[in-house]
Amino acid sequence: MRFLRSLGVWVVISAATILFGLPAIPLALVPPRGEWFLRLARGWARLILAVSGVRVRVLHPERLSADASVVVAANHESFYDILVLLAVLPMSVRFLAKRNLFRLPFLGWSIAAAGFIPVDREARGRSVALVDAALARLQNGRSLVVFPEETRTRTGELLPFKGGAALLAIKSGLPLLPLGLSGTFRIQRRGGFTITPSRVGLAVGEPIPVTGGGARDRAALTEELRRRVAALRAEAAAGIESSGEGP
Repeated sequence: MRFLRSLGVWVVISAATILFGLPAIPLALVPPRGEWFLRLARGWARLILAVSGVRVRVLHPERLSADASVVVAANHESFYDILVLLAVLPMSVRFLAKRNLFRLPFLGWSIAAAGFIPVDREARGRSVALVDAALARLQNGRSLVVFPEETRTRTGELLPFKGGAALLAIKSGLPLLPLGLSGTFRIQRRGGFTITPSRVGLAVGEPIPVTGGGARDRAALTEELRRRVAALRAEAAAGIESSGEGP
């Protein structure tokens, strides 16, 4: 039964991605570039969450502003993290995403047109170009979503953080916005086929200002960011339990 339900959800995801991707590709190029894409992407994400039986509880939503320009940093448990953030974040966001996503038909074509940034963890020589591209996306009041772990956890535990998010915040002068996600690991694990309905918690932290910081502060800022994300993740998990609804 679980297999058949998961198969049905994947069919809907595939169909929704094609139906979303076809108009999203030309609309992503309409000025201001990527804004029409975001409208479609949010609808796409909310549809998949609903079909998957996923309900999201946001803690401290008042800390989110549609007009904010920040570097968003969240833990990474599942592909569903991206869907939750697309559905919930009100600001104009772009994502750093694994390069292989850009090779997918429709989805990859549309996110490339919208200005999402491909990341290749094996090609460290491209780091300067990556930072320049990311800083360009942060112009004109936009925000950028970064997963500092750089990959999805296989165990459900928080992985070490890389320094990219802190570096982007320091170079742009924009604050870091820490987010803690809990529950997406139960929905769909890395490399897994089964999709399990679940309750997801998203705890929004206070922005971390970086004005006046220098490159030498990158390690300390990264450690502070990880500490805050870990605390927010625990708060999100507790928020799910206190709601009395469970997974």
